[in-house]
Amino acid sequence: MSKVKELKFDDIGFEVDSSQQFATVLFDRDDDQEEALITVIKGGKINQFNGDNKYNPSKRRRASCVYVKEEGTDSTIKICTVQHKGSTLVEVHTVSNDEINYLF
Repeated sequence: MSKVKELKFDDIGFEVDSSQQFATVLFDRDDDQEEALITVIKGGKINQFNGDNKYNPSKRRRASCVYVKEEGTDSTIKICTVQHKGSTLVEVHTVSNDEINYLF
């Protein structure tokens, strides 16, 4: 296995070089469905529910996201693999408090 690219903290807007992954979320939906089966893996537990797609980074399909919190701050990002028009993309998104409250 070889690394293709490494993101630096400056690339994602974190101020310090220390962060912790705290959850993984899977958004599972078919093309253009209004709802998704959302699977949250956090703290050794799995929670599944049908929910809307407002926090799904894929506009039409599936996505998986690792949620990362910058230590000593309230900054949270999600690093996602996103299915889009036959391609798999890797994206980094900011995370709002509304999203954290909705998912966790």
